[in-house]
This record gives sequence, structure tokens and C-alpha cells, in this order.
Amino acid sequence: MNNTASQNTNRLHCLDWLRVIAIGVLLMYHIGMVYVPDWGYHYKNPLASDWIKSLMLLTSPWRMGLLWLVSGIALAYMCGSYNVIRLVVRRTNQILLPLLVGVLFIVPVQLFAQMKQAGDMPLNFIGFVHAFFVQPKGYFVNYSSGIWPRFDVNHLWYLRSLWRFSIILILLSPILNSNLAKMIGHFLAARLRYLLPLFVIPIAMIELLMEGESVREYYGFIVLLLGFYLGLHEAFWQTLTKHVKLLCILSLVAMMALQIGFIEIWQTGLDQTNTLWNALIQCIYVSNKILPLLAILALSYQFLNKPNKLIKQLNPYVFPLYILHQSVIIIIAYVASNSHLILLRSAEYQLWFSLVVTPLICALLVMLIARFNAFRLCFGMRLKKNKDPYSSWQANFAVSVICTPMIYCLI
Repeated sequence: MNNTASQNTNRLHCLDWLRVIAIGVLLMYHIGMVYVPDWGYHYKNPLASDWIKSLMLLTSPWRMGLLWLVSGIALAYMCGSYNVIRLVVRRTNQILLPLLVGVLFIVPVQLFAQMKQAGDMPLNFIGFVHAFFVQPKGYFVNYSSGIWPRFDVNHLWYLRSLWRFSIILILLSPILNSNLAKMIGHFLAARLRYLLPLFVIPIAMIELLMEGESVREYYGFIVLLLGFYLGLHEAFWQTLTKHVKLLCILSLVAMMALQIGFIEIWQTGLDQTNTLWNALIQCIYVSNKILPLLAILALSYQFLNKPNKLIKQLNPYVFPLYILHQSVIIIIAYVASNSHLILLRSAEYQLWFSLVVTPLICALLVMLIARFNAFRLCFGMRLKKNKDPYSSWQANFAVSVICTPMIYCLI
């Protein structure tokens, strides 16, 4: 297809920008989750005011959608470079080794802070580590087991689901990349009146028919699928940039409507007592899951689709930063809330402290990881001098063996 972007020559440089933007938004959002009232999180020290809720609603609907969409487009590029079997093995190793490292060594730090706050962990951190890995006794009975007893994925659920969905798309790639599928994709991508329903209809059905974690899982799959299917079509990007002003206006209207709906409907409980008001706020929320996402893609393609040295240097750090960031956030919040410093007595000051210190600690940790090839491999980075860790069958086999117990549990 002449209208499909070349997988090797027409690199979408805006994807590099979008990865950095997405992880930045996610970092700030998860810092806010510690201090926002009422919204559940692993560690809480909420502010007395609700203003932070309104601020976080600006990104809450679409923040994960951006990650899913970029991942889908990136996976489509990979399908052009490897056969199905090799790509399944490669993608499995790339995702599951960092997930395994995160579940074993990064996520437990969050559990310690969470249990301390709940009064369920009488031991210090060293005692907690011994209990967690060696002699659990009855400490962890009431805490979730996402993979094995005591071992949860927490924020790394995205990697777990990304692996599952990636395998599905890789296996379906011969169909999705067939000439007929490309013709249909080009036809849909070239017309906004077809492109919008392609996003709106399945996402609205998910919001209407599902609840709980199923909503985020299937929303992620749909957006990943659409990114995979449409992302390499030049017509998709041309359509977005052609209608960039309209998408930006609609996004602003949707975001303003969500702020008003939050105050007048959610905060007052009208959605619980009136079916029409509930339907209205659900429609507004769905529009905020889609319109800002498409507007961001359009703006990035129009203004950021060119090489940038700094962004290129930052991109390899996105994956390890994602794995580390929530544990760093929670430990800093735990230390700040238990500090006797006068400047950290109020939640407001602790919020500002976290906003400053968390990015610094994360930066130091990812730079440390980047110094050693063993760490780089475990956190999903390429080796030094840009070497591919999975270029040999020996490396693929060794990592596959290490990840086999996790693969068994996830399947």
C-alpha cells in the first residue's frame, strides 16, 4: 500500500516525544494520587481541599490511553522487522523480564508503606523483607496476590496486560496486515466521520457494559489495537492534522464539560439518583478519553514530528522510569508524612516536596541503572553502545527460561 507509512524510512519522531510526555503525565498524576481526597491508592495523605481532583481530571481520562496508543503504533513497526515467532519470543522477553524484576524487587516497597499506614506491619523494613521473601507467617493474608501469594503487580498491571494483548495482535498481524485490511484501514483513516466512531463506539460500549478493572483492560486493548491498525497509515496522521483545530476545540469543550459535570453531577450525587444525568456525565467522560488523545496526536505530528537530540536521549529511560516511579513516589510520601520537620507538617507542603524530590530521585535511579548492562537488561533498556540484548538465540532462551514461571501464571 503506497498510503501506508514505510516502517523503515518514515520514522514517526513524534512517538519519541509522546513517550516522554506520557511518562511525565503519569508521574505527576501518581504523585497527585497520594494527596487527592477519596480516590483509592496504595498510600494516602489527602489534602483538605478538593481542588486537586479538578486538576487531575484534566489528564485522568486519557493518560493511559496515550501509553496504549503509542505502544500499539510501536508494535506495528516491530511487526515489519521480525517474523511472528521471533517477535512473540522477543516481545515476551522484553516485557516479562522487567515485569518479573518489578514484581520481585520494586513493588514490595509500596506494600511496606501501605501496610505500615494500615497498621498491618509491626516490623521494620528489614523485618518486612525477611517476612516477605522467607517467612510470611500471617502478615499478608489480607493483601492481594496478583501473580503469586504476596506478589502483586500494582502499577505494573500495564506491562502484564501489554504482554497479553501484544501476543494477540502479533498472532493476528498476518490478517491485520493483509492487503484487504490495509485498504479498509486507509479508507477509515482518511475520513474523520469514520475515524471518530471507530474510537467512540467500542470505548462507549466498554464504559456502558463493563465495570471495575475490566474497563481499563478492554479500553487498553481497543486503543492498542487501533494504534496498531491505523498508526502506520499516513492517511491517519493527515486526517488528524487536517482537523487539528476542530479536535482541539472539541477537546477543550469536553474538558470544560467534565469540570462542570464533576462539580454539578458527581460531587452532588446526581448521577446516583438520576439516570439521565448519569448518562450525560458518562458521555462526557468517554469524550475525554478520546478527543484529547486525538488532539495530542495531531499536535505532536504537526509540530513535533522531527528528530530532537534531547528527546532521543531521554527515550531509553522511559521504560525503567515507568517501573520505578510509583514505588519512589510512595516511599517519598511515606518518609515525608512520618517526618518531624516543621516544613513537612501539612499535606500541602508534602505535596510540593514530592513534586520536587520524586523526579530527582527517579532521575538518579535511572542513571544508575544505565551504568550497568545487567541493570539495563532487567529494566528493559538496550545494552551500552545501543547493542540489542536479544540479538542471539542464547540470550532469548535464557530469559525465556527465567520468565517461564511468570508466563505460566499469566496464561
